Amino acid sequence: MTKPGPRVLFASYSRLLGGAERVLLDCATGIDSAAVACPDGPLAQAARDEGLTVVVLGARSLEFRRSARDRVSAPARIAAQAKELRAAVRLQRPAVVFGWNMRGLLVSVLALRGLRPRPALVFQHNDLLPPGRAVASTVRAAALRSQRVVCLSRAIAEDLDPDGRLSERIRIVHPGVDLSRFTPGPPPGGADALCLGAIVTWKRPDLALEIASRAASTLPAFRLRLAGAPLDRAGERLLAALKRRAEQPDLRSRVLLEGATRDPAEALPQAGCLLHCADREPFGLALVEALACGVPVVAPASAGPREIVDPSCGLLYPPGDAARAAAALSDVLSSPARRAELSAGARARAERLFDRERTRMAYRELVAELTG
Repeated sequence: MTKPGPRVLFASYSRLLGGAERVLLDCATGIDSAAVACPDGPLAQAARDEGLTVVVLGARSLEFRRSARDRVSAPARIAAQAKELRAAVRLQRPAVVFGWNMRGLLVSVLALRGLRPRPALVFQHNDLLPPGRAVASTVRAAALRSQRVVCLSRAIAEDLDPDGRLSERIRIVHPGVDLSRFTPGPPPGGADALCLGAIVTWKRPDLALEIASRAASTLPAFRLRLAGAPLDRAGERLLAALKRRAEQPDLRSRVLLEGATRDPAEALPQAGCLLHCADREPFGLALVEALACGVPVVAPASAGPREIVDPSCGLLYPPGDAARAAAALSDVLSSPARRAELSAGARARAERLFDRERTRMAYRELVAELTG
């Protein structure tokens, strides 16, 4: 007797394990009979560790716009993975396919074209559209071929659908975290801020160091912990520049470059606050993890962070404004009482809005809506 295939198949072009992929795992493990189709690598291994079935796809370059060669070869790479996914769908016969991220959507649209029976397609949209009218038009056209679009934030939804053509299909589902794993620890003794994320230009770790320089003038014991690792050669060059800047007199002995963090649930409770610097963060899972750990957040007043942080749990500053960010840090870390007030508000906000079980329920309801 043939074993039935998964009810839901999550399709990812990427093999990496970033924030969006951690959301994928949280959702897939909350749905009965789910599988993950992706290239072999960190995501596939994490899925196996969670007990999920993995359909291995071929690994292909993630670079679509860095060079003319990348742009020319991108359609062929999408088509090649779509062929593999199509074969997997024919074999597994899922009722629903989630095209995870923009590349996953493009692959899934091609893979499902003309299939009978055809599973329902959900576009899981986790990012703001990249610059360039052609890319935006392609993604929006592909999104129209899906039955539902799940966006991590209102900012992502508004960026994707400024004219409201997809409004009936869009669902905004904020990711949650495991509140039993991300928990507050004892109040930290020092005035430390943690900057958590990969060493990539758009995360603005350079701005974090300029903020630290200004914060040190009002917080004599202030230190910045920069936790993250480069993803590529550009990130390695950026890290080298950060090291040189950290050795300047105004920052010497105040900046700790810690490398990749094995477990944010262990690193976060030790921080006085989380400092976030990306000018346009689509959502910001690290911010939610911080709130669950009772860690106040200082972040730019734009995109995703505006939906996560309110005055009960942190402060927002104008994107790119080092002086205003430093003033916010000084406020948050000004006294144990102020920090404790914001810490309590952070945990309460996480419990109210960002419980992983609440997120999983939203995905279960969506699948039931499409299959019932």
